[in-house]
Amino acid sequence: MGTGYFRRDLGAKIFLPALRRPILTPMDVLITGASRGIGRACAARFAQEGHRVVGVARSEAQLQALAAECPTVEPLVADLRHETVSGTYDVVVLNAGLFAPGRLLDADTDVFADTWQLNVLANHRLARALVPPMLARNSGHLVVIGSVATDYTLPHMTAYTASKKALRGLWEGWATDLEGTGVLTTLVAPGATLTSSWENEDPPPHILPAGEVAELVFRVVAEGLSGRHVIQASES
Repeated sequence: MGTGYFRRDLGAKIFLPALRRPILTPMDVLITGASRGIGRACAARFAQEGHRVVGVARSEAQLQALAAECPTVEPLVADLRHETVSGTYDVVVLNAGLFAPGRLLDADTDVFADTWQLNVLANHRLARALVPPMLARNSGHLVVIGSVATDYTLPHMTAYTASKKALRGLWEGWATDLEGTGVLTTLVAPGATLTSSWENEDPPPHILPAGEVAELVFRVVAEGLSGRHVIQASES
């Protein structure tokens, strides 16, 4: 499984080539964590192209606000730590996650359990529910939002990093299981991204807008790209 690297220079948008094969047929897309951040940006990007989007999140108010802006988005309120969803979709974007900074040795057990439930176990349950209908049709695309934190352990983010490394392991297993089935799977691994996760933290000096991560997600689906794709901000 190869890795594609995309780097955003400060002060300039990431360069992505023009689509080689625009999507002409409306797709049914499910996106978790769709109420804010990367998930919301992904929902808006697919809706912009006329695709039918089911946006999953815990906040009904935030989902309704998204649907008011994007009429092709259907809100689905669910707490994925304790619930799962099912259905038949052309594209599934597993984005929901919990960012809990701190040292692993200091991590509150309940917070760590919530992180593991949402970042790892919820995605396992969702894949088990949503991939079989794709396999029955021999087509579909499973996109997983990971993190560059799986390439190195970041100081004061070891609890979060542990969960994202486990998620990367899940994705590698899914990629092996799905090889030759007609169902694609892609891991999009962004660097630090400006979302509400940073509300109570000092964000790093080089940070990505959520919309640029969403654009990469849309492109890998439009181009039918599998493998791992990293997007980061940089100084030059």
